[in-house]
Amino acid sequence: MGTTSVVARMTIACAVAVSVIGIATPTGAVEPPKPRKSACTADPAAYACLRTDSRKEVAGEPITFRGSLSTQARKNLAQWTDGENTICLTRYKTAPEEDGSWPRQTLDEACTTLNTDGTFALVAYLGRQGKFFYGVEMGPCKGDAGLCGNADGGLLSALGNKKNRAVAVKTISP
Repeated sequence: MGTTSVVARMTIACAVAVSVIGIATPTGAVEPPKPRKSACTADPAAYACLRTDSRKEVAGEPITFRGSLSTQARKNLAQWTDGENTICLTRYKTAPEEDGSWPRQTLDEACTTLNTDGTFALVAYLGRQGKFFYGVEMGPCKGDAGLCGNADGGLLSALGNKKNRAVAVKTISP
């Protein structure tokens, strides 16, 4: 394995680990995120950003999420997806589990390909009613076993973001 490959893997692992800080913390140890229309990672700054125009939507109606990835995030995504550059929307509850964890659900039906300028737009039909936080993660890992087995494909989560923000949308009944 070449030095470049090792450096790239370590970069992916470090950047991704930072994007999911706080996912498994003791109850009460982390201040809950502030629901907002937009959020960006704090460290590394603007590694990934996500926004929506609507904080409240009728369940089952389309809602658009837009975002951008930094140059480093784009490189990591290309390696993770073997050049397919697929990203998917993730959903989080607005409060941690009893054990303090913040599990995420990947919305496989809400995936898209990154534009060449590092931007993206996802249209999602959010059928589940309630208020949730949203983030994005890298699409299915198509890299080698070492990369796919030892790293996390998260890009922007509900925790650890700049100004403690999380993208939040409340879906209501029709």
